[in-house]
Amino acid sequence: MASGFPSAELAVLVVEDDPLQRMAATSALRDAGMRVMEAATIEAATSALDANPDLRVMVTDIDLIGEPLTGLTLAKAVAARWPEVSMLIVSGVVQLEPGAMPQGARFLRKPFEDEALVRAVQELVATRAAGCLEPDGSAMA
Repeated sequence: MASGFPSAELAVLVVEDDPLQRMAATSALRDAGMRVMEAATIEAATSALDANPDLRVMVTDIDLIGEPLTGLTLAKAVAARWPEVSMLIVSGVVQLEPGAMPQGARFLRKPFEDEALVRAVQELVATRAAGCLEPDGSAMA
């Protein structure tokens, strides 16, 4: 990975309420050599962030069934409380405009291939590590 962080050192949190989608995303990232934690709820996600200060990326679905808040609300709270965590927001229902996301977050539309997820996480980390991340999540020119 071009970020200077070997994939094995990269800790990622996947927040997804659908067990099959969470398993698929987790598996893809682990297969790429990343250390992955899982959360099905917002409470589990914030607990994981509290307990693992080495987490560098959170991948969250927007639609978290049964939750009073959305993954987007979670992402905004994480951006405020854990600014060192990069975020990849995913959804198959909602298409987000860059201004709707927390600073530095990126969006990936579902469904996506495993390779697209891995590449999106790697590019997000590499761009942020290089100090080249615009507030809307795009790379600086």
